[in-house]
Amino acid sequence: MEIGSIYEIDPDIFKGQVVGEGSGEALIEALISVKKYDKRYCVCTASGREAIALALKSLGSDRPDMGKRCLLPAYMCDTVYFPFEREGYELYFYHTDKGFEVDPFKLIELTEKIKPAVLFIHPYYGVDTCRNLRPFLKDIKSKGVCVIEDVTQSLYLDGAGKEADYVIGSLRKWYPVPDGGFVASDERLPAQCVSDNGDYADKRLKPLTDKWEYLFGEISSGSREIKNAAKSGFLRQNRELEKQLDEFGGIRRMSDETAYILERLSEDEARKKRADNCAFLYERIKGSNGSIKAALNYDERAAEGAAAPLYLPVYADRRDELQAFLTKRDIYAPVLWPIGKENVNFLTNDEKYIFEHILALPIDQRYGIAEMVYIAEALEEYTSRDGRADRLIGIRADANDIAATGHVMRCITIAKQLNKLGCRVCFFTADEFAKELLDRAGVEQVCLHTEWNDMEAELPALRAALTEKGCKKLLVDSYCVSVRYFEELSDLCKLIYIDDCFEGIYPVDMIINYNAFHTRFNYKEAYEKAYGGKTKLLLGTAYVPLREEFDRRAGGLCKEDKRYEEDKLYGEDKLKSEDNLYEKNKSSKKNVLISSGGGDAYNAIGGVLESALKDDGFDNVVFHAVVGSFNRNEAELERLSKEHENICLHRNVTDMAKLMAGCDAAVSAAGTMLFELSALQVPTVFFVSADNQKYDSEFFAKGERMSFAGDIRSKRDECLKNVCIQLKQILQDEELRLRMKKALHEVTDAKGARRIAEAIVKL
Repeated sequence: MEIGSIYEIDPDIFKGQVVGEGSGEALIEALISVKKYDKRYCVCTASGREAIALALKSLGSDRPDMGKRCLLPAYMCDTVYFPFEREGYELYFYHTDKGFEVDPFKLIELTEKIKPAVLFIHPYYGVDTCRNLRPFLKDIKSKGVCVIEDVTQSLYLDGAGKEADYVIGSLRKWYPVPDGGFVASDERLPAQCVSDNGDYADKRLKPLTDKWEYLFGEISSGSREIKNAAKSGFLRQNRELEKQLDEFGGIRRMSDETAYILERLSEDEARKKRADNCAFLYERIKGSNGSIKAALNYDERAAEGAAAPLYLPVYADRRDELQAFLTKRDIYAPVLWPIGKENVNFLTNDEKYIFEHILALPIDQRYGIAEMVYIAEALEEYTSRDGRADRLIGIRADANDIAATGHVMRCITIAKQLNKLGCRVCFFTADEFAKELLDRAGVEQVCLHTEWNDMEAELPALRAALTEKGCKKLLVDSYCVSVRYFEELSDLCKLIYIDDCFEGIYPVDMIINYNAFHTRFNYKEAYEKAYGGKTKLLLGTAYVPLREEFDRRAGGLCKEDKRYEEDKLYGEDKLKSEDNLYEKNKSSKKNVLISSGGGDAYNAIGGVLESALKDDGFDNVVFHAVVGSFNRNEAELERLSKEHENICLHRNVTDMAKLMAGCDAAVSAAGTMLFELSALQVPTVFFVSADNQKYDSEFFAKGERMSFAGDIRSKRDECLKNVCIQLKQILQDEELRLRMKKALHEVTDAKGARRIAEAIVKL
């Protein structure tokens, strides 16, 4: 079995057929321009880079006075640069993160600084990684910037290319054809720039038909020497033709042979095959250990029409070693892409990581589930040799009506990222208060049957449980720890502690404080002095452990025209009929989220609602109150909800990011939720309700990030009054909301849990 590498073409495909002028007209109409990109004109070229060249010729004709500067993504194949260089463009680059997404605000700043004539965008690996940018493209284009979108990796991505001036792509990457690319646009494309294909297609057909003979013809039954010689021959021919393509400076039309083949292929069948292969292989990979992990999350993207990519990308700790391992098993996974000469000197750390770790697994329509099983088994064989399989990491945390749910919830978030890195995770709890939360998360758990606030007393039971499970690393998240507690565990496990308060110097292997106010404390000096700097410190907002739903939704959601998606605003107890409040008022109502943690010990939610109901300034507002698992005021909130149709209660929320993204503003207790609201750029009024939140006001109230209403514990009435005043100001002042959104965008990138998990695995 061989999987991957160049396509094979049956040499008898044209036998007895007349392939002549005019082929491809139906293809252009049905396959590319009308159905996909809503463009008026389309020309099929011999390659994707020739399609870029034709787009630039068209652009030069339509806008002769424009400058020649192009802004491209730094993660890109350097062959893309060739057409721009030949047309005399200066190349500038913008940056992507490990999820292949771009910070839209930084890109806007870059366009204002560079003033490019062309912005080149690229949705990677079948996923709309440009989704953060799309709300801003119209404004960018209004400033005279031409947008070119390359769909070469995402040919089947629904909705791609609609906002672009030109859409280009390579068809020969997707189908068994000798050549093929295209450019589509509403601008008429200069056909006079396109020459005949000549003998290029015939030359390209030779190695592809030779591969068919190698796999299925007479050569397939030959000796190893004959087969190896044949394989070396067609691969050498292919490399030579690729080199010629790099050096070719003209623009050729797509060959009649390619059009003939494409017209007889079913795009729907090819798409389904790729989707099935992607789904199966991704399911096997996402449970792999930390040395190999999926580079993108296809679970959440499948519903977006993003389940049929060009390749399935993975990140490998030792990419070249893995590629060689797969090659020995006749699985040919390419590197997309080697670092190009233009971008080698200024890459960010994330981009260097991509270039150094990315590997593309073949999932194309030539193959079925049997081949995907073969790839999965090869990967599992590799990872089992890696020595990291079957690792168990323990987490010690509690939730109850006093400690609330925050500790357990953030640890569940970290646990899910550890699972993605191939680790088993087991929670150890004092009692069963958190059982429902942990069951819902589907995590392994052990109840110690001890007192949650007397952790030294639990040591015998915990030591026994850790020993029985074979746990070698333990993450602890509690304010009830002591130095002795960690000393008694240090011979069993490596110890990690989430420390919000800096109330002690603990004998642990890692300290995590993701709060912005960590700079008030001298962590580095203290741990250097106490333990010689052996304790690893994860400090600052880069480590905020936000749930994956926030990572997916972060960025690009601050546009108010995206705020009223129906499924984002429904409460679980209200607004369910067709004649509901949302349907009647979606064009005029403002939506406000209210949350105060799992327990809401000071009845902040009830207080805010009662105060707002007395104020005519909130007649146009729908309040979405999140009722936590341990809220002791639930009955009163239920009464208010039944009496007032603009109050919606949300219990057991499974996608808080979705709910937040549907709101114009929020009222929240300080804590992790403020970072969640920051990730989604929701203007917020916040208050303090616990000691570990006391420094949040200094950070979040600074620079118009959020509005601080006070400490609800000591001055409840004054705090509630401030909430209403500040909330009205936010809702009534659109400019203030926009300033707050921009400030919040800088707080977190929502990838902290992933960074914590990676650091724990490496510990």
